[in-house]
Amino acid sequence: MMQFKSIRTFVTITAGACLLAVVVVLVLYSLVAMTRAQQQTASRTEVQLNESIEARLQALGRAQASEISVRLDKALQTAEELAQTNAMMARGSDGAAEISIDRRDMSRIVRQRVIDNPELLDAFIGWEPSAFDNDADHQGQTALGYGENGRFMPWWYRTETGSVEVLGLGDTMESTKAQANGVREGEYYLCPRETKRACVIDPAPYDYNGNTILVTSFNAPILVNGTFRGSAGVDLSLAFIQGMLVEANQGLYNGAGSIALVSTNGTIVGYSGNAQSPGKPAGQFFNADTAQQLISGSDRSIMTTAGDDLSLQLPVTIGDQARWQLMLRVPKSAVYADFKALQQELADQQRQALLAMTLVGILISALGLGAIWMVGRRIARPLKFLAERMRQIANGDGDLTQRLPVMGRDEPAQLAEAFNSFVDRMETVLIDIRDSSHSVQLAAAEISSGSHDLSRRTENTAANLEESAAAMEQLTSTVEHSATSTKEANGLAHEAASMARGGGKQMSSVVATMSRIRETSGKIESIVDVIEGIAFQTNLLALNASVEAARAGEHGRGFAVVAQEVRNLANRSAQAATDIKTLITTSSHETVSGAELVNAASQAMGEIVERVGRVSTVIEELSRATSEQSTGIGQVNQAITQLDDMTQQNAALVEQSAAAAESLSQQAQRLSTTVGAFRLSGHSVS
Repeated sequence: MMQFKSIRTFVTITAGACLLAVVVVLVLYSLVAMTRAQQQTASRTEVQLNESIEARLQALGRAQASEISVRLDKALQTAEELAQTNAMMARGSDGAAEISIDRRDMSRIVRQRVIDNPELLDAFIGWEPSAFDNDADHQGQTALGYGENGRFMPWWYRTETGSVEVLGLGDTMESTKAQANGVREGEYYLCPRETKRACVIDPAPYDYNGNTILVTSFNAPILVNGTFRGSAGVDLSLAFIQGMLVEANQGLYNGAGSIALVSTNGTIVGYSGNAQSPGKPAGQFFNADTAQQLISGSDRSIMTTAGDDLSLQLPVTIGDQARWQLMLRVPKSAVYADFKALQQELADQQRQALLAMTLVGILISALGLGAIWMVGRRIARPLKFLAERMRQIANGDGDLTQRLPVMGRDEPAQLAEAFNSFVDRMETVLIDIRDSSHSVQLAAAEISSGSHDLSRRTENTAANLEESAAAMEQLTSTVEHSATSTKEANGLAHEAASMARGGGKQMSSVVATMSRIRETSGKIESIVDVIEGIAFQTNLLALNASVEAARAGEHGRGFAVVAQEVRNLANRSAQAATDIKTLITTSSHETVSGAELVNAASQAMGEIVERVGRVSTVIEELSRATSEQSTGIGQVNQAITQLDDMTQQNAALVEQSAAAAESLSQQAQRLSTTVGAFRLSGHSVS
């Protein structure tokens, strides 16, 4: 894990990474959202565009189909009108005609149809033999449009100069020979006769006045009382369809597509994609499936998609007899050009928006990093102050009078408060240790002084007892002279009694001193217990500080050193306190023993006083009881010997007590020196 030397750097890098991650996530989310929105828009737009394209193709196709149908229906209507007019001229079963007219007038009617309809190439009628009148009466009149046998079949056609001439239909009128396009040569006559209905003959190329043009024939039967009498028809050039389709295709995506009209036999009537295609099979220009679909025909519009092309096929009806197929085909690339351009524009806008969002995100990140840097600096400042204070405590003179400023109520402020509380606690503990060590030092000095004084007094007492013993020996050796020296002995006895009383008083003083030493030792033990508790709490605080320093890592290293030093000092204080407690306990036990001995000595001294009284009595009665005096002197001599032994023991105990007090004073001095390393509030203890 990366270690940072500054919490400000850590906060800046961590928060900056989070902020950058948020910005990246927002940018990515915006990118995904915009992409999804663009896809949904594109999908919906494509659906609407497809509907619009289909509607547009439908409108254009229906318009073209309607225009073509109108013009073709007009030609068919002309043929039907001719047929109806001829039917009215024919004689019925009763031999009478509705209108009586001769061949010449009927032929003129046909001629007038061609003149009145300039779009027609020709018009014709062909009657069954002798159906109009007697053919034999007109044999050889071919110039009038009759057959050689006189059959009535005039064919009026338009010449190159625009004039209208007449010829007979010829022998092909009833020919069943198939032409190149599969249509019988006499289809224009045979179909109406066979079906007794109007027939639209599939277009075929014909040579008119030296020009090959695509022609279709519209034929209607001449029916009289349901009997076929002949056929009337007109021929129409379909060249206008080619031009119409080319012009319409130019309005369909600027000519990018194509429009084709195919007859029922698969012949191309018009195809904007190839000017040479009219009259040729659809299979030469379209694939087999498309050609077959056009030939099969349909009575409704069909929208298909093949590869990159969109196709619309719809029927072009001519009356109720035929359905040619009109096909509009446009490439998707042309149809979707504007859509693709719009998509590209949206993609460019998306890229620009993404770039703008990225730049804004970078700007926001930069501003955020600046703000985070300032926040990190504000957070790190009190921690820096804390580290500096701890470094001063660790490396300096242990100044515990310094405090951290507390600003606000946030975590750094709480940390400063905790540090100040810790320092306050440490200062209080060290002040207590300093004061306690001073008290211990004073008590030890008093104990030492009292012990030395007691030692001197005990030595004096021992010397006096030795002198008393020597005197008693002299008294024993000179008991025979006691009688003569009664007054002197009496004085000596009084002096001994006085000295004994003084010794008793000294013993009482020693007993009191021993009691005070024992009480002082108890107090010292209590103080040492307090010191041990303080040392233990200091050790715990130092241990907690070490743990917190370890958690702080590199920043807590200085604090950890200080905590270790405090912990070592606490351990040393605890050890010193333990040593002092041990010494005091030993001294207390010895003091108790000394007190018991002193009590015994005091009792002995009392006995000495009593004995001296008795000596005085004996001296007074010395004259009366010398033997009793001798015995009493022996007992006194023995008591003095025992008192001398007790005094020597008391002297040894006093020396030990003095040594223990001296050691306690030295330990208190060391503890005071250790505590004195810290600068504390209040006056220092010298």
